[in-house]
Amino acid sequence: MSSPRLHRRSLLALATAGLTSGCLRQFESAVSRDETRQLSLKIKTVPADADAAVTKLARYLSTRLQQVGIGATVVPMSREELLRSVLLNQDFDMYVYRYPLRQDPDFLYSLLHSRFAPDAGWQNPFGYSDLSVDSLLERQRTEAGPVRAATLEDIQRKLVEAQPFTPICVPNTFRATRPERVEWPSGTPIHSVPAYLAARPAGDEPASVDTVESTTPDAGQTRTTATTTPPSKTKLRITTTDARPTENLNPLSVPFRSDGTIIRLLYDSLGRSFGGRVRPWMAESWRWRDGDASTLEVRLRDDLTWHDGHDLTAEDVAFTFEFLADTSLGSFDQPVPSPRYRGRASLVDGVSVRSDRELSIRFEDVDEPVAARALTVPLLPKHVWEPHARPTTMPVPNAGPVTEALVRDNLSPVGSGPLRVTGTALRKSISMEPFESHFLSGESVEEPLARFEGGFSFDSLEFRVVPSDGAAVELLKSGTADATANPLSPDATDVARSTSTLDVGAHQSQWCYHVGYNLRRAPFTNPRFRRAIARLVDRRFLTSYLFDGDATDVVSILGTTAFAPQGYTWERAVGERGFVGTRGTGTLDIDSARALFEDAGYTYSPESNLLVEE
Repeated sequence: MSSPRLHRRSLLALATAGLTSGCLRQFESAVSRDETRQLSLKIKTVPADADAAVTKLARYLSTRLQQVGIGATVVPMSREELLRSVLLNQDFDMYVYRYPLRQDPDFLYSLLHSRFAPDAGWQNPFGYSDLSVDSLLERQRTEAGPVRAATLEDIQRKLVEAQPFTPICVPNTFRATRPERVEWPSGTPIHSVPAYLAARPAGDEPASVDTVESTTPDAGQTRTTATTTPPSKTKLRITTTDARPTENLNPLSVPFRSDGTIIRLLYDSLGRSFGGRVRPWMAESWRWRDGDASTLEVRLRDDLTWHDGHDLTAEDVAFTFEFLADTSLGSFDQPVPSPRYRGRASLVDGVSVRSDRELSIRFEDVDEPVAARALTVPLLPKHVWEPHARPTTMPVPNAGPVTEALVRDNLSPVGSGPLRVTGTALRKSISMEPFESHFLSGESVEEPLARFEGGFSFDSLEFRVVPSDGAAVELLKSGTADATANPLSPDATDVARSTSTLDVGAHQSQWCYHVGYNLRRAPFTNPRFRRAIARLVDRRFLTSYLFDGDATDVVSILGTTAFAPQGYTWERAVGERGFVGTRGTGTLDIDSARALFEDAGYTYSPESNLLVEE
């Protein structure tokens, strides 16, 4: 009978008995040298011309990882490639990008619940799974007030401990306008649906009335005729560094969506958020059914139409929710939900159509503010989208079942929004004009929509693609553009501020810069390893380095909301996970940082490289 085989750990234990700790480390390194290698990681992000702050953040992180013995490489790629790699193919070690924030914190449900881990889109792209967090995420959907706030605080504490991703900061954004051409609403970010709808040509005046005298030859009488000259309108010209809308206008697409403003100009929803509350938009009204707190009775506005002239009915609304839940409409073995809207669509149990204008929406056991999120999904015309509920012929690597609806470019979109597309030029421009049949174009609109009465005020809207925000400012200075859609860099902001003909507006952004980890891969399966990486980040330094201080550093993605935890207990928990070094300077305490990785179970070579097994 052969003797049992001794494993490497057993040999080490026998061979190192009685050795000092220094000798032990040398011996361990010698024994394992042929079986280990330096840990190497790739940090995926976008190039500097797409977002200079993101690129600098990735390089900062790469440098800190190299200082603690990890081989780190920054891999820049286009926004489409990055989002496809992270959100569709789940092919990444780490990434640095920005996450679009929502007003209601229920967005955490689809971002972090384990049920979404296999799915595409911003549906748990990290592969995070924690049943206790799942339970808390489900609870907050049914709660309100202080009870919900307490549950959300518990969630944030657990996330600080687990670090499925590391929030960095929420920046202020700066956009430039040319005030002599356009009057923008105060207190509203320039690149937003409310701003575009409320913008007015500068000096816009009521129609003028001219009198013309004419003589009737046969009667010899002079007659005075009044002629009305409408106020002059013009094209609203906006610059953007994001060419994706000129390539794809599919509201369900993952890699081609950015902030969604252009999509929301083209596609309406039942409700829209105003003042932190979702109010009727395409819906004339809604109310909860008497004695049934889970069913909402919705009544649509009169005479709604799609851009192609077809009537918009309650049947289209019912189709929208069914389609977002399964873009294959049951033709596949398993549902193929829309990644972008699955979290909101999952709130709905079903829709019953009572007439062309009336329907009932049944919800899961959720509180009213959470349920209202479902009312903000874009409405889709059944006659346009139903034919695309079939398998795509386009190859989509590692994405599982995919329907044509999820990948079509939709460059001739049929929505019901206040604007409709009139033309696109690939990577150059997209043009729109007012949709005259939109309800805002009617004679009167109720509060809080009265400020948009009459609809879009210009003859047309053009988004022109430019290579950089510096180029955008130059176009504004020359008078060939009216405003910038994309935020300006600090340098471009300084140029705009120094130009007397331009105004610069500042608003807190609706996204959070963060570092994401792929928890499906080692070493990110180890939460202590993720916590060690998070402690390499000096947020105070980064807000100064990346944004000249015009940003709020956050340890929680809810850090700029009313749900951000407060008090000593929270501050202590955050402090224990803070930067390992001199805060605010970016100077890392390398020895202490390496000790964190050793505590996480990793060893170093004599050359100070962090080692992992082959």
